[in-house]
Amino acid sequence: MSTSPATSATSDTETNQGASSALKTGSLRVNITVLDELMTLAGELVLTRNQLVQSINSDDTIQIEKASQRVDLVTSELQASIMNTRMQPIGTVFNKYKRIVHDMSRDMGKEIELEIEGEDVELDKTIIESISDPMTHLVRNSVDHGIEFPDKRRQVGKTNPALIHLKAFHEAGQVILEIKDDGAGIDPKNIAAKLIENSMLSEHEIKEMTNAELIKMILKPGFSLAKEVTEGSGRGLGLDVVYSNLTKLGGTIDIDSSVGVGTIIRVKLPLTLAIIPSLIVVAGEERFTIPQVNLVELVRVPPEQVKTRIEKVDDASVIRLRNELLPLLRLSDVLGIPKLFRDTTGIVREDKREIIHDRRSKSVDAQFNEEDLENDKPLRSDGRRASSHSAVNIIVVNAGDMNYGIVVDTLLDSEEIVVKPLGYHLRDARAYAGATILGDGKSALILDIVGISEMMSLRSVKDTAKEQIIAKKIESGHYAQSLLVVRNAATEFFAIPLGLISRIEKINRDDIESPAGQLSIKYRGASLLLFRIEDTARVEAIEDVEHPYVIVFQNSGREVGILVSAIEDAIDTNIEIDDKTFQQNGILGSAHIMEQTTMLLDLHGLVTL
Repeated sequence: MSTSPATSATSDTETNQGASSALKTGSLRVNITVLDELMTLAGELVLTRNQLVQSINSDDTIQIEKASQRVDLVTSELQASIMNTRMQPIGTVFNKYKRIVHDMSRDMGKEIELEIEGEDVELDKTIIESISDPMTHLVRNSVDHGIEFPDKRRQVGKTNPALIHLKAFHEAGQVILEIKDDGAGIDPKNIAAKLIENSMLSEHEIKEMTNAELIKMILKPGFSLAKEVTEGSGRGLGLDVVYSNLTKLGGTIDIDSSVGVGTIIRVKLPLTLAIIPSLIVVAGEERFTIPQVNLVELVRVPPEQVKTRIEKVDDASVIRLRNELLPLLRLSDVLGIPKLFRDTTGIVREDKREIIHDRRSKSVDAQFNEEDLENDKPLRSDGRRASSHSAVNIIVVNAGDMNYGIVVDTLLDSEEIVVKPLGYHLRDARAYAGATILGDGKSALILDIVGISEMMSLRSVKDTAKEQIIAKKIESGHYAQSLLVVRNAATEFFAIPLGLISRIEKINRDDIESPAGQLSIKYRGASLLLFRIEDTARVEAIEDVEHPYVIVFQNSGREVGILVSAIEDAIDTNIEIDDKTFQQNGILGSAHIMEQTTMLLDLHGLVTL
């Protein structure tokens, strides 16, 4: 028998209302098949328990091992089945946004169509309940502030109705919720003006920020671009409330926006808050857990490489990892716990090193030999190590849009942990996401990777570190064999002698002007002429990046600049130059640098031609 549209609509409404009421009352709808599976597993667990008890009574070691393995297997299956009972489709939250978008667009006079994808993606019931309000805020925000009015869309060549795309999908053990609109986008210039108006940042600080960093400022407390409080989206509440609620769930939020094109907001969430795989680490005499969803890789820096791979940039330590510079924190410093180390005899002592890369020189280590260690003389009279055998253990973690490293004393093992909420007196401790009971019955705190990054005010120091290192080399005057390696197109690299460079400036693409067909930029109270490598040499065009670099140098008594898309590195090397293969106007030759074929630029030749 066919069902009329009216009956179908009523049925859908009742289903949504039933799901909504289930969420509010704390009840769950569980498939009878899942309950049957739970009953079967419970029976198997009882049988295995009986086998284990009998084996212990008879002191049969082999049977005890077999029963223990069986207990482990049944427990894992039971855990998975119970978790399935808590999982609910995200559609229970998504479906209510159809009515919200419809009502708001009608009341505001906008034409908006909502598309939903991934309604069957499942999340833990606790997370489903917690994300309902933040996601509602984001959807209302897209309708109110993101989508333009129909007349304005037609003026800029956009079609009506506008589109909001709501999508959920799995990625790397997490659930990604994506809200995408084809509206006006977020203008970083408006954000910068508002930050200055509200005295939240200075003009100098804003100039040092990228557009992506400026856009993320809308998540800061007290910031809003709205000129007045409306009933449409926030109703006076900023996006900082959304950000705070999501981070409490162990989630992150990323914003990608282009003026006139639209905005994409991505929310990353863990599948469940109940049981998560984690890495157990030690700092001082305390154990902590790090959720594996935040782990990128583990790095062990041998003692002889510590001074070369760990550097100091401003007041922050960084590690050079595959030619990348990552911010580095020592967990004991972050949490304010004593720094300890274990000497070669196993005695725990106070670590007096103030900075991570504080290691003795080889001349000091040479005072001690293997005979000293065999005679149980691991320490000098001042209490320091007799030999720098201790490597540095670094856990590289991901906190949303950036990676950083955490230095710990010891890495233990990875295991699945049961998450327990923090007590009321620890609710404001941003470094912790919860607590757990380990296998030996002792408790351990779960580290909040995003919270630590915010607490320590971390940001990506890659560009800053690179520029400082290059600046030091320029100021030092050591130009022999020193080259600056830059990138123009995505796959073309160039080298410039550091001795020819006055400065390196990072600029905004939008600040470049072209009066009379000549590129220039306002620079130190005057105009700086800019040149591109492809204007003279037969190479690919410069890569379109938001923040290109300008290599400033002296030519015929005045400063000019060469535009490049990225700075790769500053190196000291002995190279053999091939002056035939790639030699042309503006290119002196080529060499094999950093495992890349790199062309040597003739700066003065480029400008003259």
